[in-house]
Amino acid sequence: MRTIYTIFKSQKLGILVGFTVTGLLIIGSLVMNFQPDQYTGLSGENISFFFTHKKPIHIWFYLLFLACILYGINAFLCTLDSIIRKAKTGVKKIPLYGASIVHIGFVITLIAHLIGGVYSSTEPPVSVSDEWTDLGGIEMKVDDLKTSAYPNGMPRKIEAFVSVRKDGIVFSDTIGYNNPVLLQHGIIEVLMRDYGWIASSVVLKVGDRMCNLKIDETFSANDAQMRVADLYMPPQYRYPVVKLISTTENNQTQQTFLPIGESNAKEIHGSKIVFADIKSMPGILVSVKNNPSIPLTFVTIFFFSIGMILVIFRIIGRMVSI
Repeated sequence: MRTIYTIFKSQKLGILVGFTVTGLLIIGSLVMNFQPDQYTGLSGENISFFFTHKKPIHIWFYLLFLACILYGINAFLCTLDSIIRKAKTGVKKIPLYGASIVHIGFVITLIAHLIGGVYSSTEPPVSVSDEWTDLGGIEMKVDDLKTSAYPNGMPRKIEAFVSVRKDGIVFSDTIGYNNPVLLQHGIIEVLMRDYGWIASSVVLKVGDRMCNLKIDETFSANDAQMRVADLYMPPQYRYPVVKLISTTENNQTQQTFLPIGESNAKEIHGSKIVFADIKSMPGILVSVKNNPSIPLTFVTIFFFSIGMILVIFRIIGRMVSI
């Protein structure tokens, strides 16, 4: 057992595994670059893809996975051995433990990456507008959308003001590219994928009446009930077109495709109907990412910060004593 312990805490083993990890990462990058069709569906840090799609071409990843585990074990044992030796020799100066604390942060980083790679997930994109939209345990709606652009017309800053409801609690937040909405200390991230203006309703002129209608809403035309079945936008049609459905006297369904504009008016059931306008509202396309390793990331930052501060104090102490 002691021989195994000595081998696993060997610095030479750490150097060898470190170079192996680097080499496998290079090989993996080349394989993924020249065989992108083999990695369709792989996104982010989620490594479960490689376990649900077992293929010989992924051998580099399986070796990398084992090498990283061995690397973590080696780093942990080396750090533990260093702390034990310092404690046995009576080292009481805290700055001398700085490097060991940094190494502890490194080991926690490896564990965080493992947890994040196995258990993180990203849901398919969902459109969110001015009505509450369920994102899977979270509800969100857009209150306002502000955009700014560079002189050449390229977007510079996109900022959506949203309301979020979770567990009956409602709060306001902002979301944009590189500015997700964070929940549960960062474990849940709501990421913005796209933005724009979404058609919310259509304005129909029925005789002398103006009707503001949403999809699936009904209205009357000379006592006949009609329903707004769908709205087609370019490039499906050259111009916006609304699909109306009504029931004839023979109980037969009648479909009418009505393009926008006064000149495209049609007489249906004795009423002149005009597709007058489209009401729009700000909307965003978002996806929810769940990463349970985020709390460990904060722990990693803590250990790295404390360790580096102690290392700096040690360096300053040496400079002063010279």
